[in-house]
Amino acid sequence: MSSSRAVIFDLDNTLILEDASTRAAVDAAARVAADHAGPDADTVAAAAIVAAKRLWQAAPAYRDGEAFGIWWGEALWGGFTGEGEDLDAIRAFLPSFRKAVWRDALLTVGVRDASLAADMQRAYVTARRARETIDPEAEPTLADLARDHHLALLTNGAGDVQREKLSRTPFARYFHTVIVSLEVGIGKPDPRVFDIVVSRLGVATSDAVMVGDSLVRDIGGAQRAGMRAIWVDRGLSREEGATPNATVTRLSDLRAALDALERRRVSPRATS
Repeated sequence: MSSSRAVIFDLDNTLILEDASTRAAVDAAARVAADHAGPDADTVAAAAIVAAKRLWQAAPAYRDGEAFGIWWGEALWGGFTGEGEDLDAIRAFLPSFRKAVWRDALLTVGVRDASLAADMQRAYVTARRARETIDPEAEPTLADLARDHHLALLTNGAGDVQREKLSRTPFARYFHTVIVSLEVGIGKPDPRVFDIVVSRLGVATSDAVMVGDSLVRDIGGAQRAGMRAIWVDRGLSREEGATPNATVTRLSDLRAALDALERRRVSPRATS
C-alpha cells in the first residue's frame, strides 16, 4: 500500500456534478412553464436561479445551512429529515421558499399562476431525483485507488440528502467510511471533521490526502488539519483559498498526482 494510506473524497462537483444536475432540474421546471404559458424556457430558468439564490441567502436558516454546506439547489428538493434545531429551521422554511422561487420566476416573465408554480416545483423534484450526473471517470478512479488505499467520503450537507445522492451512484462500495457534516455536527472547513475521518480510517492525518473541488472547504480545511490536498479544478469556482498541494482537471489524473506527492515527500531534495 502507498505511504499515502488514505484518500478522502468530496462528493458534490468532485465525484458527482451537482451543478449540472441542478441546472438540468431547473431547465425541466422551466419547460413546464414554457409549455403551459408560453414564456421562453431559458429566460424562466435564469430567473428561477436568480430568485433561488436571493431567497436562500435571505432565509432564516441560511447561516446554519451555509455552515454545513447546504445550498438552494438542495433546498428545492431535499427532505432534510432527522432531529435537531438546524434541520427543524430548514424544514420550517422550505414550503414558503419553494413557492416563492417559482412564483418570482414566473412574475419575471409576466405570469401570475400559483398552480403553474406548484407544477414547476414538482417537475424540479422529479427531475432532480431521477438521476445523478456522474463524472464518467469517477468510478474507474475509485476502483483503481481502492486497490492500495483506504478510501473515505467526506461531504458537507444533510445526511438524508447526501446519502440519497450517493445511493444513485455506484460509489458507496469503495468507501471504508462516509461522513456527512450535519450528521456529525461539524462541517468543512473545520479541521475537526477531517480528524473524525482519519480516526475512523485508523490512519494519521499525514498519511491522508483530501480530494475536492473547493479551495476553502476541501483544500484549506484539510491542510489546516495536517493533510495534503489535491484540488479538482472544475472551472466553476472563483473563490480564493488555500494553495493546493496538487491540481487536477480530470479524475483520471489523480493516480499520477498522488504518486508525484509521494515522490516529493520522500525525496531528500524536497522543500515542501
